[in-house]
Amino acid sequence: MEDELMKAVIITGPKTASVQQIPRWSPAEDEVLVRCRAAAICTTERRLFAGDRQYYPAIGGHEFSGIVERVNGENSGLKPGDSVAVDPHYRCGHCFYCVRGHGSLCVNQFAAATRAGYIIMGGGFAEYATALPGQALKLPATTSLEEASLMEPLSCCVHSIKKAELTFGDTVAVVGAGTMGAMHVGLARLSGARVLVSDLDDQRLNLLEKMGADVMINPQRDDPEKVVKDYTEGRGADAVIVAASAKAAGEQALRLVRKAGVVVFYASLYPPGPIDLDWNRIHYGEIQIKGTEGSTAKDFQEAVGLLVSGAIDLAPLISKVISLEELPEELGHKPAGEMQRVIVRP
Repeated sequence: MEDELMKAVIITGPKTASVQQIPRWSPAEDEVLVRCRAAAICTTERRLFAGDRQYYPAIGGHEFSGIVERVNGENSGLKPGDSVAVDPHYRCGHCFYCVRGHGSLCVNQFAAATRAGYIIMGGGFAEYATALPGQALKLPATTSLEEASLMEPLSCCVHSIKKAELTFGDTVAVVGAGTMGAMHVGLARLSGARVLVSDLDDQRLNLLEKMGADVMINPQRDDPEKVVKDYTEGRGADAVIVAASAKAAGEQALRLVRKAGVVVFYASLYPPGPIDLDWNRIHYGEIQIKGTEGSTAKDFQEAVGLLVSGAIDLAPLISKVISLEELPEELGHKPAGEMQRVIVRP
């Protein structure tokens, strides 16, 4: 197997990527070799290709699923031919954060990020990838592998929605109607909440209305604070999820939340920088502000459970499926924050 080749898209610099033939991975003694069948293009890979993040040469594709090709070791519960969703997050299990249940903040999460001179960001943009058995969650053979490739972002949203501490009947405002905003809408609805969505793009808002959101807000013509307060008898939302990478989104969220409510900053801010906030409103209103990053192994398992049970439908979030050969061109097409995911089928 060491002498065999596989195709992979290698990002070698800003706006430079190509399909190359490289030696096929030989899994280590405790690893599983996965034949990649579907990999979603995330904002992370688009930023890497654009040059916003300088990690080269890199093989992206941290949102992916596939078929088990080879299993090294015993008692993994996996066998060749099994369909799997791959959790790309490495968690050492013994650092300060892992032992306290915060595996998403593992200080060693990038320890296994290089292989044969390549920086591996998941590795799904190749014909094969490797994973630890605990990172490959078995799926029923009937599960859509395209939808299963979205388990990583869904697990991050599961991790995020837990921070909101929702109860049945709560009102949630989601600021940002991209892919992550859409997943938060679906999860909030499963939690029994009423959901308002704020975004500048009517096309995104229309899709989320079809996916179950209750109130659509476009700040270009609506006053988000007035709409939310009118809907909540003047109080404001019980929880606000910031799912847009924009300073205005974070500042808007802090105006929409009620006293003793929760604001969850799901999205990161690019370029990084401060936002304006009313210290006294946070102080006197006992407002909680929470950050969220990545997901835990339990979050990923729960995300897979939601997909397999049919509780959440991710098909509307897939815009198209392309080949590995089409990926280099596609990486430069859409800006960050797209409504739907493009899926690569190696």
